[in-house]
Amino acid sequence: MAALLLTTTVAQAKIWRVNNNFGVRADFTQLNEAAINQQVNAGDTIYLEGSSTAYSGFNLYKRLVIIGPGYLLSGTTGNAGLQANPNSATITMYVDSLASGSVFMGLDLTANMHGGTDNIRFERCYLSIGQWTTGRIMSNLVINKCFIHSHRFTTYPTENLEVTNCIFETSVSYMAGMNSLYRNNIFFNAHLTISNAYISNNIFVGSNFTPTSCTIKYNLSSGNNLPAGNGNVNGVPAGSLFVGGSSRDGKHMLSATSPARGAGEPIEGITPDCGAYGTPDPYRLSGIPPIPTIYELTVPASVPSTSSVLPVIVSTRSNN
Repeated sequence: MAALLLTTTVAQAKIWRVNNNFGVRADFTQLNEAAINQQVNAGDTIYLEGSSTAYSGFNLYKRLVIIGPGYLLSGTTGNAGLQANPNSATITMYVDSLASGSVFMGLDLTANMHGGTDNIRFERCYLSIGQWTTGRIMSNLVINKCFIHSHRFTTYPTENLEVTNCIFETSVSYMAGMNSLYRNNIFFNAHLTISNAYISNNIFVGSNFTPTSCTIKYNLSSGNNLPAGNGNVNGVPAGSLFVGGSSRDGKHMLSATSPARGAGEPIEGITPDCGAYGTPDPYRLSGIPPIPTIYELTVPASVPSTSSVLPVIVSTRSNN
């Protein structure tokens, strides 16, 4: 991913902060303000910081790298302790073809894609994605390590869509697609309608699956919806697959004795695990972006007037 960001941004690219919390001094308070500002150039990076208030929705007409803090950072179904600020960055965007080449990461994002929007990457996002109005064919979209709660591509054709290491809790509609890939995903209580795709190393639990003109290999299902042969296995007990627990994404990690271990499609002599956690670059809890984060911050409530020292403890980690 570091290589991707270096490729996406040029040497002169700049980093900007956006934060809508009261009293915080950032470059902008809303993402739309940054996106339309003439000083923010195509290829710049924007850090959209966590907030209890959603950011204002808008239309994106510029190629940008937009990075948030992750999602599911608190609560009984979340993963506490990953960020000192437990708030996600929530935003709805209409992505125009002029924003082709953009990267979105670590966001709670609703993305509506316009036709002709190409070479977009969504990574480590809590993602709802669909198509906006009508338009030309949409090409070369990458959706990687996302928790997806809406996935609908039915308005106009999409080609070379790559969906890997994601967790789905939603209906999946991908019709009129061409030359696309769904690999190492988990479909949990999902309903899928997919055409013209290569589908491998996935796990289907409590999910309906209607494929059309698809190649389907080395998948596992708790039901009986996979075609026979090609390494597909039906009737796998759902309780044998995952570690379980309360974390909405962490509960889908493979158990030590999971039948999904070593059940994937062999590649160059290596047999991978199935599911979102089943590759050398697996799904990451809460979509924490691959940049350093502050996961704990201790600041005293008050300091004596005679003190010349402010004791602050900052705990950080890298997330590559």
